[in-house]
Amino acid sequence: MGMTLAEAVESLYVCPACQGVLRLDGGDLLCGNAHRFPVTGGLPRFVPSDGYASSFGFQWQAHARDQLDSASGASLSRDRLLRGTGWPERMPGERILEAGCGSGRFTEVLLSTGAQVVSFDYSAAAEVAHRAFSERGATVCQASIYEMPYRPASFDRVFCYGVIQHCPDVHRAFTALVAMVKPGGHLAVDVYDRRRMWLNARYRVRWLTKRLDKQRLHRWCEKIVPLYAKVMPPLHPWNQLVFPIKDYRGALPGLTTEQQIQWSILDTFDALSPQYDQPQYLGTMRRWAAEAGLVDVVSRHGGNGIELSGRRPPLS
Repeated sequence: MGMTLAEAVESLYVCPACQGVLRLDGGDLLCGNAHRFPVTGGLPRFVPSDGYASSFGFQWQAHARDQLDSASGASLSRDRLLRGTGWPERMPGERILEAGCGSGRFTEVLLSTGAQVVSFDYSAAAEVAHRAFSERGATVCQASIYEMPYRPASFDRVFCYGVIQHCPDVHRAFTALVAMVKPGGHLAVDVYDRRRMWLNARYRVRWLTKRLDKQRLHRWCEKIVPLYAKVMPPLHPWNQLVFPIKDYRGALPGLTTEQQIQWSILDTFDALSPQYDQPQYLGTMRRWAAEAGLVDVVSRHGGNGIELSGRRPPLS
C-alpha cells in the first residue's frame, strides 16, 4: 500500500505554484496562498486539465494493460528499464520519482525493486496508474513536469522514459527533472533520436495526424495496422522509411503475434497523435547533462533513441 493522502500531504507534496505547505480542506488540497487543488477518487490533481498531453490520456485509457509485463507475460518493460538505467534490481529504502508514468508499465517494474515509488503524469493516464498501482505501493498524482508538487532535491532517483520529447520545452523539462534529484542521487532519462527524424515517415504526416480527432485517429490505427500486417511482410524498423506505421511482428520476443499487432496499433497512435514530438541529438543531451553538473554520465544511442543516466555530485 502506498502512502495515504494524509501521509503524502505531510511528507511529500508541496504546492507546485509556490512551494507552500499543503493541507486537506474539504476534500481538496489547499496552501497558505489559497492555491487549491482537487482530489478525485484519492488522486490529487495539480493541473486543471491534461492540455497538450490529452492524446496520452486517451491512449492509456484505451491501452491500459497492453505494455504491462504482468499482462503480456513478457519482460520487455523490465528489461528496458534495467538495461537503459543500469540500476540494480533491488533498491529497498530508496525513494524514486517516476515522471510521466502513463498507464504504469515502468511503475510496475520500479515497485518490484522494493523502492518507495512516487509517480505522476500530466495526462488523465494518471487515473489509470492510480487505479492499478496505488494499492500496490505507488503514490500517484496528476501534475506538470514544469511544476512538480515536490520539494527539490528530495528523491534518491528520478526516472523519466518516453516523456520529454513530448513536452513543449524539452530542455526545461530535463532541467526540472535534475532539480528533483538529491545530491548523490541518480537520474535516468531517454528521448527520441533526432538523427532518425527525417528518415521516419511519421514526420511527413504528423502535421495532419496530430490535429485529427483522437478517437477517429485511433479507429484508423485499429483498422489500418492489422490490414497492413496481412498484406506486407514484417520489415521492422525499415518499413517506417515509407509507411507511418509501427510493425512489431517478429521484433518483440516473448509476445504472441496478436500482442505484437496490438503493440503496433498502440505505438502507431503514439507516434501520430501527440501535439509535440521533438527529438534531440546525443551531443545536445550530453551538453545539457554537463551544464546541469551531472557526473558519471552514461549516454548512448539505444532504447527508443537516446538513453542518458547520471548522478548529482554529493555535497562536499
